[in-house]
Amino acid sequence: MLIVLTALAFLFLGRELSLRWWRDEPLPFYERATCAAVIGLTIWLASLWALALLHLMTRWALLGRTAVVLIIAIVLFARRRRVAMPADWREKALWLVVVPWVIFMAWRGWLLPPVNHDALAYHLPKAVLFERAAGWDRLGYLDARIASIPANYEMLLAESVAIDRRDTLTEWFSTLFYVLFAFAAGAIAERWWKSRATLAAVFAAGVPVALLHSGTHKNDLMTAFFIIAGLVAAGRFVTTSDRRALLLTVFAFAAAVGTKPQAALVAVCVAPVILWRAEKRQVGVALVAGVAAFLLLGGAVYVSNLVTAAQPAGADVIQYGDWANLWQAPYVLLAGPFAPSAYELPVPWESRPWFWRRYEVFFSHLGIPFALCAIAAPFAAFALRRRATSEAAVITIAALAAFAIMLPVKFEPHGLYAISLPRYALFIVPVVFGWTIAVLPPRAARAAAGLAVISFCAYAVDVARNDVFAPLAYVQWAHEHRGTRVVPFDPYRAASVADRRAGPRDRIAIDAAFGSWIHPAFGAQLSRPVDFIPPGDGPPLIREDADWVIIDRAWDMIWEHPDFRDLSQARDFLVRGSTAPADERTMRYLRDDSRFRLVFYNPKTYQAVFQRVR
Repeated sequence: MLIVLTALAFLFLGRELSLRWWRDEPLPFYERATCAAVIGLTIWLASLWALALLHLMTRWALLGRTAVVLIIAIVLFARRRRVAMPADWREKALWLVVVPWVIFMAWRGWLLPPVNHDALAYHLPKAVLFERAAGWDRLGYLDARIASIPANYEMLLAESVAIDRRDTLTEWFSTLFYVLFAFAAGAIAERWWKSRATLAAVFAAGVPVALLHSGTHKNDLMTAFFIIAGLVAAGRFVTTSDRRALLLTVFAFAAAVGTKPQAALVAVCVAPVILWRAEKRQVGVALVAGVAAFLLLGGAVYVSNLVTAAQPAGADVIQYGDWANLWQAPYVLLAGPFAPSAYELPVPWESRPWFWRRYEVFFSHLGIPFALCAIAAPFAAFALRRRATSEAAVITIAALAAFAIMLPVKFEPHGLYAISLPRYALFIVPVVFGWTIAVLPPRAARAAAGLAVISFCAYAVDVARNDVFAPLAYVQWAHEHRGTRVVPFDPYRAASVADRRAGPRDRIAIDAAFGSWIHPAFGAQLSRPVDFIPPGDGPPLIREDADWVIIDRAWDMIWEHPDFRDLSQARDFLVRGSTAPADERTMRYLRDDSRFRLVFYNPKTYQAVFQRVR
């Protein structure tokens, strides 16, 4: 639970600093909460990266830093002059519908082991390896997502592992950023129209893909929060030329870019807005602050990639140029909530439906209220053109420009990026609700509040029951089998099989590739030594004291059929891929090695576990 104390300490510090920073102008409720969270979280990330880059990220160093932060926050609180900050709590009573979900997600996150592909393949393994190195390591011997993608989220996970010595509470970061995402959505409505902020926030909280992300290991909500917070701060700067808002914009976007590279597109589109309003001196301040924030908020990964690989972070993972996405992806975004099947999405440009998953955290959708509001938003914007502020107009244009630029990202097979777009495009949600929900007249707003409650409850129950990775039936089973590490949707991946058989300190060697599950090999106590077999043409290099060897080539077998070009072909080619000769190198070697015996093999997804013969 020490990670909870750490989070509270930094959020407390952020609140106290924000109140002092805007002492002359008390901020409205949601904007104040958003600014306080940005200040606290960016100080947290900066302190964490400072320790990580010096390889001083040890348990006692982290706890000592938290103690100092808590003392500073308490002193600031004690010395602060109390000022009444009015808030309409009757309107905020609408949050009561969200509170049970947050409690349920926190309980579920504490109860369940990590249970999604990315958590097991790279988020948590990356965090554990950072913790073992007492700081940041490029990990260039692992797959591209682990080696070259920004690591702010994994740094937070690493701190949790370092100070709590378990991964039990690591899901709570997503729950925290889920709440902050909804608050930031309220801040957009609050700034633009000074009305319906809670209503817009609750509609944003009820977006199905956000509900799915609120209790799992993913960094999309974290990225979305920092982007939206950056839009809020940029909007304040456009309206007031407030230097404090300018600095907050820089900090928020630096943290977002240090979490996911596509956040850079939004930052680039917001930059002209800043330059349009800024004076020369303010531009200089922003540049200096931007460089410092970039370096201390995850930019080390970008610098390392440029120095070691001469390419930006994620360039070997993210490709560009699928121009059909310019119109297909928005269609998927709007049509997804109305799909008749939870497993397929009909598209007008193909005779067969696309592969799709309504209840999977990687895909899902943004909900019927969002789709209807997105259709209505252009008409609302036209009707409100005389009432709208320049802030609402320029921030909307910047956000939509970034959204359009990110559409032609290329994934294979075609369509995989389009169905993944809801989680990448979460920053658009408050913009859409800001132009529709936030401008409703009183009578319509009361009806919309009832709709928000009904929609939230319906989607929350639906998601809780049918979440592909953690359905309610599994949650109930896990409650009866405390401490389980079983991954329900795929319990026979090599790392999970080895985890159930190996001792708590057995050494495991992993022949890992893109998408291989790694985290279960560390064990429930994260106590097993784990080695990675380097690629090459010769015999695999396996330590003499390795007790187990695992091989995982599931990604190739699931997605890499040579004829699988489009998601409409999923029925023909999904889970019908094949291995390359390099994938079979370790298997061929160990089958002929009398020191090891094969104890598990699944050729369908090319999973194998070898045990050393004693």
